[in-house]
Amino acid sequence: MFRLKLIILFLCLMVLFTIPACNKVSNEIYQNVAIEEIINLAQEKRKSICLILFNDSSTIFSSYLNNMNKGILTNSDRVIFNIINVALPENKWYTQWLGADNHVITCVFSSSGVLLATITGASTYSFECINKSLNGDLSCNQFGFTPLFNMSENANKIDILNKILFCKLQYDKGMDIESDINNTLDIVQYPYNIYLKSLNLQKYKNEKEAIYLAKQLLTFDDIPYLRIYSDIFENAKYIVDNQYNPDNEAKLFIKPKEIILNNCIINQPEMLKIELFNKGNSLLNIKNIDLGCNCVRLIDTQTSFIINPNDSITLHLEFKSDKKGKIEREILFVSNAINSLEPVKIKAFVE
Repeated sequence: MFRLKLIILFLCLMVLFTIPACNKVSNEIYQNVAIEEIINLAQEKRKSICLILFNDSSTIFSSYLNNMNKGILTNSDRVIFNIINVALPENKWYTQWLGADNHVITCVFSSSGVLLATITGASTYSFECINKSLNGDLSCNQFGFTPLFNMSENANKIDILNKILFCKLQYDKGMDIESDINNTLDIVQYPYNIYLKSLNLQKYKNEKEAIYLAKQLLTFDDIPYLRIYSDIFENAKYIVDNQYNPDNEAKLFIKPKEIILNNCIINQPEMLKIELFNKGNSLLNIKNIDLGCNCVRLIDTQTSFIINPNDSITLHLEFKSDKKGKIEREILFVSNAINSLEPVKIKAFVE
């Protein structure tokens, strides 16, 4: 089903981009092509690049396609499009590099492969900013872009992202990036460039400092970081301990993973039950439960629990909405398990 959805999306894009425009020129689009290949192609053809990053679960991407179908994006014949599904494991690094996981992000590059803009969303104004950036007007080239990392006011986010991308591409080619990655760390420190440095240190046998940085990575344990960098944090554990065995960890299993509530009545409570199982081999510490909204509450106000291996607990919750219509929410469980961030989706239909 996952692959089928991707194929359908790609076919829709093919139809969309080959619809004859006023200039009768078809557009050039690719799907999940490596960034190095796209940059080489852009340099060869002297075209700009639009990387369109989307999450497979995003409904906003449909709006993005609809707006493109309306012809809002101008001069598209001078652009190479690369549609990137960041839900695929090989593409996760894009959101990790950007430090943002918006449903849709458009990265605009020059024909020489220099990042010019990171624009979020699928609104008309988003497309206006994309058009401006492609035409050299960078007045709104970071519209909606709020990465996790903080920088001084006089520092340029786009410039630092270019430098970190250069480090990533050089590392992939087998080059020593120590000097270049250190320059980025002098300006900003966030999981992606810290991780690149730890990999580089490990590669060149500086194990002590690599372990130090890997331990630093594991301190980024807030929910926004866990959403984006969970696989990096898992890799960091192998740097800290080359004998690391994930089978020795706690493992959280939740039942059910999705709760569907039909025929709810506005302002009337619905009782929910969620079971948490520890299917691992060490103590499971539920550190935090993020309920997502005030329409969900725990009957027991406790939000941290210890669960023994092969044991379980049952949580009782209440759902009550003061709004009618379809409501979708997500409860997030943060723990010390190997799967440290686990969601439970709630879909309610309120009358």
